[in-house]
Amino acid sequence: MIRIGLIINLMAGRDIRRLVAHASLTSATDKLLAARRILSGVTAVPGVGVLMVDDWEGIGRGLGEEHPELVELVAHEKTPPGPGQRTTGWVRSLEHAGARAILVVGGDGTQRNAAEADPKVPLLAVAGGTNNVACWLGEETVAGYAAAWWAACRLPLAATATQAKLLHVHPQRESEHVALIDVALVRQRVTGALAVWEARDVVALVLAVADPVRPGLSNLGGMMDPVSSMDDFGLVLTVEPGDESALAVASVLAPGLMGFFQVKSSGRVQFGESVAWAPEQGGTLALDGERTIVLAPRERVQVTLRRDGPWFLDPERIFAVGLRRGS
Repeated sequence: MIRIGLIINLMAGRDIRRLVAHASLTSATDKLLAARRILSGVTAVPGVGVLMVDDWEGIGRGLGEEHPELVELVAHEKTPPGPGQRTTGWVRSLEHAGARAILVVGGDGTQRNAAEADPKVPLLAVAGGTNNVACWLGEETVAGYAAAWWAACRLPLAATATQAKLLHVHPQRESEHVALIDVALVRQRVTGALAVWEARDVVALVLAVADPVRPGLSNLGGMMDPVSSMDDFGLVLTVEPGDESALAVASVLAPGLMGFFQVKSSGRVQFGESVAWAPEQGGTLALDGERTIVLAPRERVQVTLRRDGPWFLDPERIFAVGLRRGS
């Protein structure tokens, strides 16, 4: 049997940005229903099964009991890692177990954690978080059908997917991290609740994607110079709250949450080009909207843009190519 993987991040769509804005929390029931819709789509393609991790929350086990002919469980680590490491480990486990493609349900942070696994099989990023710039926004049944069809028909990767841009982050005192959409230099020197929801906290941004119609820090760049996932460049911005000489720009930080920025400078960044920061007072680096790395005073960090990330499947392109081929 041909197999595709499925990962559901139960914590996606439940961060503090939704509490301070006009948005409800995404429940575990919502995620379970999304998984069932994905499985409904997969069943339309004979000979395709689904690999899921036997997770601590029991989602995989429950769906395996509902669909024993469709879902096969993969063992996980004995000690639960942190939420981000969990997604990264699960991607590696599903790829090692033979998944030809992996559907990942979550927001930008979840997709970043999936990208950190450096998978050799393509991902299908299904929107399920607060900010979903890295995600496909269509309906889950279609996503399941598209991924199963792609795997069964062996459609060409280059015609049905896009290789993601990655922002490679090199702090002076840590190993490399990556981001899919944005890296922000933030004033606070604590990670706290992780998410960034106050415009005045942001000092500078490097954006691989600048989207004017989806919430998130990338929306700021999108309001100035939109950049798509297909463009071979990114943006770099510096922000100075209270500077009346700076350009005032309003942007959508989260559902129902507007941010008002004073943009001091902006410009494009090319592949292979590095942006360097060394904040006098230190701060934190937010990767795809989540504060992740604490910087000491004057600690140097470099951010470099490249197109060397995972391949992300696009259901519209899958169906277009498959129908032309008569698959």
